[in-house]
Amino acid sequence: MSAEPPRKDDARERLRRVLFLVPYAVRHPGLAVRELAERCGATEAQLLEDLDFLLTVGCPPFAPDDFLDLYVERDRVYVALHQSFTRPPRFTESEAAALAAAVKALGGEGRDRVLEALRQAVPRERRKAYDELARRIYAGSPPARGSVMDRLSRAIAGRRAVRLRHFSAARAEERERVVRPYTLARRFGHWYLFGHDQDRDRELPFRLDRIRDCAVLDETFEPPPPAALARARLFSEPHGHAIRLRLSRVAAAWALARPARLRVVERGADGAVVVEVEGADAEWVTRFALSFGGEAEVLSPPEARRHFEEAVQRALTRYQPAPAGAPAPRGRGAGTRRRRRARPASRLTA
Repeated sequence: MSAEPPRKDDARERLRRVLFLVPYAVRHPGLAVRELAERCGATEAQLLEDLDFLLTVGCPPFAPDDFLDLYVERDRVYVALHQSFTRPPRFTESEAAALAAAVKALGGEGRDRVLEALRQAVPRERRKAYDELARRIYAGSPPARGSVMDRLSRAIAGRRAVRLRHFSAARAEERERVVRPYTLARRFGHWYLFGHDQDRDRELPFRLDRIRDCAVLDETFEPPPPAALARARLFSEPHGHAIRLRLSRVAAAWALARPARLRVVERGADGAVVVEVEGADAEWVTRFALSFGGEAEVLSPPEARRHFEEAVQRALTRYQPAPAGAPAPRGRGAGTRRRRRARPASRLTA
């Protein structure tokens, strides 16, 4: 009888072998080709083909030392630069929060499972900081097809006017408006459309949760001038009490040049200023004040001041080093004593 033609190697079998042989060869350097082939359940010829195949792992032009350096010397197999993980990666809270934002944007059935795995990959003592970061980082996902945001996005891309049915909180009434949509922006925890209202002949913001319906029209328009788009970063719809902040001379010089609605209400001889911001909530103003690294503080109203002080105390407690030789704080009373040693928020300015 004539010999049977050699059976074509199955891709799944090859994958099984290469996934086994690399870590095994790492743990047993200098193993003979024959012995390694027996361990893999393959012939010596198949094993040598697998080793050649592994040298193409990487990016073109497939340099052998990109990800794996594998060679045979005197009929013995050696693996170097295998870059294996010896333990699960431990992310910093910033790295994990950035990945979590990307996972939220992608969505999918396994999203919650991946988010929990990311949280577990952060060292236990840093998970509280990770939770806080993950809540603050926003990563947008594509709007639902046919939604108001989807129609507005398509209208902005095509430079086409829209007819809105918009509820005005100030007038407590619903009206139709024809708007040339310039851009969408997320401000103070809400999404806004910023565009030119043809009825009032000026650029205005429209909160998306107050747009009851939206129809894309055939009318087109020229792209808005850069100055109009720059104004889109300035708007906020005033609501509630204005929040008052004190800015040091250093902070004031930079803050007053930023695209934010700040109104100076008091100027000090040393260059410090007291400003008011309308349309913002306590969380946004706290982040704004803390961004100046101790050169700003929230003054009023009381609930905004309290929100700011709590954020400052959390930050000081987290980063303030414990006295040398002092035991780690435990229990509710120890945490209270530690907070008393923190500097008051009003003394953050150097």
